[in-house]
Amino acid sequence: MRSTTVRPPAKPPDGPDRELFALFRRHTHVDPIRLLLLTIVLAGCGAQAAAPGAGGTVSGTNGPFYAEATPARLVAGGSVHLTLTVTGPIDYEIGCVQTLQIWAEDSQHQPVWAQPVPAIQCMAFGHKALAAGETAEFTADWPTSSKLAAGTYSVHGLFLVVLPMGAGARVRENLPPLAIQISG
Repeated sequence: MRSTTVRPPAKPPDGPDRELFALFRRHTHVDPIRLLLLTIVLAGCGAQAAAPGAGGTVSGTNGPFYAEATPARLVAGGSVHLTLTVTGPIDYEIGCVQTLQIWAEDSQHQPVWAQPVPAIQCMAFGHKALAAGETAEFTADWPTSSKLAAGTYSVHGLFLVVLPMGAGARVRENLPPLAIQISG
């Protein structure tokens, strides 16, 4: 058997808090609809709207390569700007070669875009060496198609380093892949 104790109402405090506690006793019923609307209004205070799905930066490193792409989220049809910082010591190809090559793949690893390779009109090949701690910066852009489906895509790249004598075949890619969110 449960016992129930009936307590007398608490005595209101004396002094400046008396008026505050009187307000609480007066308003005992809260309309749930008004409370919900008040919560929504207060939750929106100070919020800043951004363009739908736009902005941010994504970056990654792989050995001497630091790659950064902006924006990391964009609407199909916009452009992604890639900045590659290479830190020495490293020896890379220059001259009539495309030193930085980038392409984009969908979530199924299927290519959706490749940077056009310019027609080379010369045979001047060379190399440049960066000393330890020295840096060089390269840029490229991916102009996304307005017909791309919404989803996650990745930007990949190959930076043409000078291969040492006797080295095997060149790798397919050596830059860190960067995830890009495309919205429709």
